[in-house]
Amino acid sequence: MNLQFTPAGGSAATLGSDADKFAVTVEQLGGSCLAQVESLAGGLNQALFTRGNVGGEFVFRSSKTYASYRATFTQFLAEYGRLNQQGALVLTEGDVTLTFSNVILRAVERIFDAQHSGARMGIRYTFAITTIT
Repeated sequence: MNLQFTPAGGSAATLGSDADKFAVTVEQLGGSCLAQVESLAGGLNQALFTRGNVGGEFVFRSSKTYASYRATFTQFLAEYGRLNQQGALVLTEGDVTLTFSNVILRAVERIFDAQHSGARMGIRYTFAITTIT
């Protein structure tokens, strides 16, 4: 799996790549929309109407080993600096490519694996998503 984020007006950044031992795990990928529900006098069922506003979240974590423990904090600072950026996110898994247009990076969290220590760091990313092609 490979994940590339390109902020508007910026250059692409790799947030995960299994080929480069930058392991990626998808935690959540989903969406929802608004639906209007109306009761009908004497009706057998309620009336349902679509109201659009399709959107959701894409949450994943990636981890890799850095040159030193100190370098993990430098890298986290760089990732934290991406917060609130809008752009495009591209996920490639084998021959399948998902392109998320107009995403916003909502959250960046430094996470740890109890079985690893020192220079290994994981980061959980949360993107607000709307369009997937």
